[in-house]
Amino acid sequence: MSPSSSAIGLCDRKQRICQTVEGLKRGYPGLDLVIFPEYSTQGLHPTKWGEYTTTLDGKEVQMFKEACVKNGVYGIFSLTGEEHPEGLNPYNTLIMITDQGEVNLVYRKMFPWTPVEPWTAGHETAVAVGPKGLIVGGTICYDCNLPEIVRDTVFKGAELVIRIQGYMYPAKQQQIDVAKVRAWENNTYFAVSNLAGRDLVYSYFGHSNIIGFDGVTLAECGTAPDEATYAELSLSAIRNARRNWTAENHLYNLVHRGYTSEPRGHAACPFDFYKTWVEKPEEAARLSEQLTRDADSPLKCTYEDAPVMMPSKLAQMTLHADNDPHGRTGVGLDGGKHGYVNEVTTEEAGRWEKGKHVDGKHATITKVGVDGKKEIPHGHENGHHNGHAVQAEA
Repeated sequence: MSPSSSAIGLCDRKQRICQTVEGLKRGYPGLDLVIFPEYSTQGLHPTKWGEYTTTLDGKEVQMFKEACVKNGVYGIFSLTGEEHPEGLNPYNTLIMITDQGEVNLVYRKMFPWTPVEPWTAGHETAVAVGPKGLIVGGTICYDCNLPEIVRDTVFKGAELVIRIQGYMYPAKQQQIDVAKVRAWENNTYFAVSNLAGRDLVYSYFGHSNIIGFDGVTLAECGTAPDEATYAELSLSAIRNARRNWTAENHLYNLVHRGYTSEPRGHAACPFDFYKTWVEKPEEAARLSEQLTRDADSPLKCTYEDAPVMMPSKLAQMTLHADNDPHGRTGVGLDGGKHGYVNEVTTEEAGRWEKGKHVDGKHATITKVGVDGKKEIPHGHENGHHNGHAVQAEA
């Protein structure tokens, strides 16, 4: 399943995927569900991605339907991209096809990977009934770096959360760990299908895996292209755990806080940010921008000329020490050494006053301490694939 995006390559990939479905079913007769990586169907051409779009009833999907029916399996497939009905950029889409050849799950990537992916963002999580009654939810690649998406998918009933991805080095270990954490914190099975090998742009680390609802790895591929692995998933085991676990039943404990003290505990959300996000999304965006930046491009944000180590605006507001007799701000003892010059105070045997810009490249920090007043200059120069198939038996 090469990530190449030539016209011939696209045809070869679709046929190869169908052949792989048949080969895996022959090798593993008990196979119920096969999962292919993100970009395994159409790839991602850096400039011609718009020429390789398809639809939910396109030729690629028809071929995959036939393969699933012929081999009596469910399949998870990637569409990059799916045509947008309103003419916007395509979606990055995951579909599940049943053993009867029906598309019963459509999930569109909610968090396209920045700053490269051109896809229009989807707006909702999705689940569907998979093989033998297993409830399956879909996610795509970068999505799962944000814990909310898996939690939302599980609270829609998912017992297996699938993550198709085209993840590259150097994030190998982080992504292996993310799969385990998402499974553990949501008491869910978790299956990852990743690209492996290299195209002309990235090197993909593979390591497709299947994780148990207790966060333990059940099966895992290596880094070589075209590997496949499988695991058996127990519907009775996960349903029993969700019903009878106590200390590690994160799904129950989340909305029954303190039930050991007060019957049934507290269901209300205690997190201020989430309340703000729901009730005042623009305010939530502002909070995010105060922690990070106020423009899509770092080159266009108002911090462009700020020293590299300058704290965020939110840190400046919340850590200000006017009411602290010791002048503590949380910036650290060596804050002034890194050129914190924009409305920041800190402590070092006394109090740092606001810095004053001298010109575009240098600033002067004034320190008021036990030894009296002295000026210390600070400044900075402005220099401006092949994939894995993952199988599961339910």
